[in-house]
This record gives sequence, structure tokens and C-alpha cells, in this order.
Amino acid sequence: MNKKVMIQVDEQIEKTLYAYIVLPYVLKLFKKDIQTFENGPFSANVPYLDKLDTAIQSAQDDLNAVKQTIYKQYHMKVRYLGKKNDIIRYDWQTRDDSGDVRFTPDQLYELTKDMMGLYLYGMLAKEVIPSNRAWY
Repeated sequence: MNKKVMIQVDEQIEKTLYAYIVLPYVLKLFKKDIQTFENGPFSANVPYLDKLDTAIQSAQDDLNAVKQTIYKQYHMKVRYLGKKNDIIRYDWQTRDDSGDVRFTPDQLYELTKDMMGLYLYGMLAKEVIPSNRAWY
């Protein structure tokens, strides 16, 4: 009988796995925010766009690093399994172990919101470099 064994992953692997799952949502929402500021009725949108550009670049760099860690250090494969009964599921596999991660939409929303805050004004926020965008 070939049965998958679910184990508890250590705290660092869990943080990396959560970042791997949540960062794409963060990037998607930041990019949506860019469109909102570019297309909205805002007269002084350049500072906000510059802040979002900085946050997007930082989050993308972190996602690239997280992917490298997941694949090369932990030799882990992560898959999105979909949403069923209001639970969003992912599974992960290494050569020796496997398991799954489950979120309610509210949990995933909170994780995404918290991580966005870290990139905008928290410990992951970077100094904004003004762009050459034209002020309309």
C-alpha cells in the first residue's frame, strides 16, 4: 500500500512555503493597484506608483529567491490543488516527505494583506527611488 505520509515541516520551511504561496497573490494585487492609480481620477499619482513599483520589484526579487530555496535547497515541489468546500489546498513533496497546506479564503486574505503591508510600510519596505514619470 503506497500511502503519502504527512509530516510537520519545520518553522523555516513553513515560512518559505507560505511565502511561495502568498507572494504571487501579493504581486497580483500590487499590479492591480498600479492599474487603478494609472487609470483613476488621481491628480498626484506618481508617488504612489513609484511606491508600488518599488514594492513590486522587492516582492518579485523575494519570490525569485523563495523559488530557488524551495527548488534547490528543499528540493520541494508545490502544487495548487484548487478550492473545495471553501478550502484552498496546496500540496508539497520532497524526495522523502509530503504534505498539504490548507487555507480558508479569509486566512489567505489575511496572509496576503499582512505581507503587502510588510512591503509597503513594514520591515520589507525599501526606499522609494523617484521615477521619471510625468506628472499630469
